Amino acid sequence: MSRAPSRAAKGRGSETQLKRFAPILVALLLGFLIGRASAPTQSVPAPVPAHDGGAGTRAGVPVGFPRTPTGAATAVAAYQRSFASPAILRPGVLRRRIEAVATPDYVDAMLAANSPGAQRIASGPIGAGLAKGLQTLYAAVPVGYRIESFSPQRAQILTWGFTLLGNAATVEPAAYFGITHTLLLWSEGEWKIAETQAGFGPTPRLATPPGPLGPYNVLNVATRLTSYALAP
Repeated sequence: MSRAPSRAAKGRGSETQLKRFAPILVALLLGFLIGRASAPTQSVPAPVPAHDGGAGTRAGVPVGFPRTPTGAATAVAAYQRSFASPAILRPGVLRRRIEAVATPDYVDAMLAANSPGAQRIASGPIGAGLAKGLQTLYAAVPVGYRIESFSPQRAQILTWGFTLLGNAATVEPAAYFGITHTLLLWSEGEWKIAETQAGFGPTPRLATPPGPLGPYNVLNVATRLTSYALAP
């Protein structure tokens, strides 16, 4: 990978691009971030397996999670990861993935909320970079979850984590922290998304200085990693 432009050369232009992505990410519910937070009465480790632990896949989304609290939490993790991917910028992929994981009466609302943001990202620097073959980073990173309520028919899951977005030349990789509330219903033998609400934060203060390439060095690390399982 060629050396990316320096911070000084990019100046405020790069910061402006990144700020413009912020409302787009919320519209895309990138809030599709999974992780670990304390449950009201006990600590619940986040089960985020390397291949997400589903019994199968549909439209590129792992499906078939157990009808248990950890099964519901892991389903949310898998669904969120599937939406934080360059694949959703390809024609038709976003719709197919929404149809795979949402309840039938929530598909249209979820698609309407996500489509404008996906189109703007696809037509902006990220999409242009993908078209040119630029190394691109677009991924959900687990931090934690809390099971707010659970029954065999419905589960309310709060998740916190961040989405990494950027590429090797035009958009410095950045992390967008967010919290998501996801309502799942057990339908047709699977956990389905019935409602999702997402917003930015809380964002921790950065305590480590950037490396020689600044934020661009994230690409050299993140794109070479494989997610690993966290034992429940």
